[in-house]
Amino acid sequence: MIFRLILFMLCSASAVGQLKSSSVLVAFPEITYDEHRAYFLNDTWAAVYSGQLGAMFTVPRDSVDVRIVDEGRTCRTIVGNAAYTCHPTRGDALVKQEASGAEDKVITPPSRAALQVLADAWHLISISAAEIQEEIGPLFADGERIWFGLIASRGQDSTPLAGLGWYNTRLDQFGRVYGSGLEGVAPRWIGVRQDTVWMYCKSLDKEHSNALISYSPSSATMMYVDPRGAGIPGDTLLNVSLARNALLISTEQAVSVWQTGVSPWVWQTDAYAARDSVWLQFLTFDRSREAMRSHGDFFPLAINQPAQAFTRVGDWIEVLAPRGIEARMDYSAWDKRSKALEGFDWGCGDSVCVARVRVQVQGATKEMDLLNTPIIFLERDKQEAKVGIQAGWVRVDQVVPVLMKK
Repeated sequence: MIFRLILFMLCSASAVGQLKSSSVLVAFPEITYDEHRAYFLNDTWAAVYSGQLGAMFTVPRDSVDVRIVDEGRTCRTIVGNAAYTCHPTRGDALVKQEASGAEDKVITPPSRAALQVLADAWHLISISAAEIQEEIGPLFADGERIWFGLIASRGQDSTPLAGLGWYNTRLDQFGRVYGSGLEGVAPRWIGVRQDTVWMYCKSLDKEHSNALISYSPSSATMMYVDPRGAGIPGDTLLNVSLARNALLISTEQAVSVWQTGVSPWVWQTDAYAARDSVWLQFLTFDRSREAMRSHGDFFPLAINQPAQAFTRVGDWIEVLAPRGIEARMDYSAWDKRSKALEGFDWGCGDSVCVARVRVQVQGATKEMDLLNTPIIFLERDKQEAKVGIQAGWVRVDQVVPVLMKK
């Protein structure tokens, strides 16, 4: 049974110790797929995309039996009856292995255009091929052509530069292209979709960011692809893969399935759901101990019903309560912070910024701190403001992150 609650605001929003609020979004840095589904994975959860259903759902990681696909991520591929691998000692060579034996394939010297890109990236007037060290890998076979990542360096004083190379197995010819904007990153995955080659590069240091590039062989054009510009949220690119012509992209904020010719489909875990009977809790923050304390049950969450999440502090998540409740607070306190309290961001950054309420439940008093949740003005009653709230707290281990399509 749910009782009517009468709430009183004890204080306006204020900082709480060194406790920090954090994002409710869950990242899925591993990507794999099989003939039916695509999987975005972390240590705890698996986000499963079913193409037939057009749906994304979240299950425990250990409940799915998946093998991480290494296509385009390793230094081995097969074309015809020959296996090609990166040379174990020479970074600028491939080893072609056939039944008749093995043969080294050493990449030809860079073209004048490639040398100029390298010189520009390293702020040199010119550079010779003899000054450059190149390393090949990973490999991806597309018909008669093997595509591979490249990383060039000029001793220990230069910042490595990523590039894309290819070897035509029928013509026995090499080619390469470098991008001046791909400094400080190394190729980690390559895939081919129709007439475009995609390459994911990972940062080698804190000064550079992970990168996704596309290359058109027909126009010899290399482009840096910004997932945010395509509508995929996130500041950090975590992984990229390709399954049946669908580009699979993971950032620290979202997962995406990007089909040819359409805008990316994007999901984020800004909602959580209970698989079993779970109650939201009254929760307050202890400033002196930098700790949280529960004061008992608030509202029950409906089973398998996604609830919007607002913020996370430690092991607690603040989510939308099933019902709104009328509250009361001093009108001067409301008037002072009314604009902030009516929005989702109270302007406190990652610091814990609270509005504490006191609740009367069948004669007992309970307290709860709210963070970055809308407090809606209803009316003025003498020196008080009647407001409405709709949020409570749940432990993160009691709920499942839900991927909602954006």
